[in-house]
Amino acid sequence: MKKDHLRHALSSKRFITVLTIFIVVAPSIPMSYADRVIDVHTVANVNEKSLIAAISNLQNYPQIFPDYVKYVKMLDNKTNLVYMNAGINGIYFDTEATYQQTPDGKYLVQVVSGDLKGTTMTTELNKTWSFDGRPNMGTNVNISLDLKTSGFLSWMLDFVPDNSLSGALQGGFSKFVDYAQKD
Repeated sequence: MKKDHLRHALSSKRFITVLTIFIVVAPSIPMSYADRVIDVHTVANVNEKSLIAAISNLQNYPQIFPDYVKYVKMLDNKTNLVYMNAGINGIYFDTEATYQQTPDGKYLVQVVSGDLKGTTMTTELNKTWSFDGRPNMGTNVNISLDLKTSGFLSWMLDFVPDNSLSGALQGGFSKFVDYAQKD
């Protein structure tokens, strides 16, 4: 009986110690981490006009990315505000974003709500030679992703190295190229 009481007391003491450490440490973990900027430079074997059409038609994103984008709904045509449900590996997030073409010809997507609020992706496209040597039938592409996260997503992405994020960004862009080549 004394042995059971001692074992119970030790078990309770361990639980209280772990709980105390969690209560002290958890609030000190920041809910938002520093910006992560991922840059991708590539050449696409598709003309710039077709690529722009694929990138700028957000309504087609569920078709282009069927495993990652459940739906996109246009909320405001004037401000190009969209509502999107997207994610990976069964974890999906609702978010709102705006998109626009800047005066210098770049394409800017800016997340305005959700765990990715403040994230921006800037894409610059320039005509070049296609892979078979035709002028202006290929596109030089520069993408800069300024990733800002908060909440659960920031904790998850903290364990993902930059080269994995870069690979995912390149893989996503290749889906745009595939879609543009079909048209």
